[in-house]
Amino acid sequence: MDGMITVTIAPDAIGADARAALDEIMGGLGLKTTLPETGGGTLALPPGTYGCITETEDQMEQLKHYYRSLVEALRKADFKGKYFISVSQSPAYICGEL
Repeated sequence: MDGMITVTIAPDAIGADARAALDEIMGGLGLKTTLPETGGGTLALPPGTYGCITETEDQMEQLKHYYRSLVEALRKADFKGKYFISVSQSPAYICGEL
């Protein structure tokens, strides 16, 4: 069974140049701005939101992985702002501010 992991970065905290860098960081983590819909088609995520589909059994480990990887990558890139990472499995999430 599949589940979804989403990461949201406060869009008002990011300028146009930083948005391209953020897209690259997120892409490197396997996160995209669109997801496949269950009935076919593509779901466009709101601005500042990235996601991926993952196996349900692995979602809590994936949550930890994305938290560690994301925060480390954003700190290295000197991003400032709020973030929210969630999994659809239980409602579990991590949020904070850089």
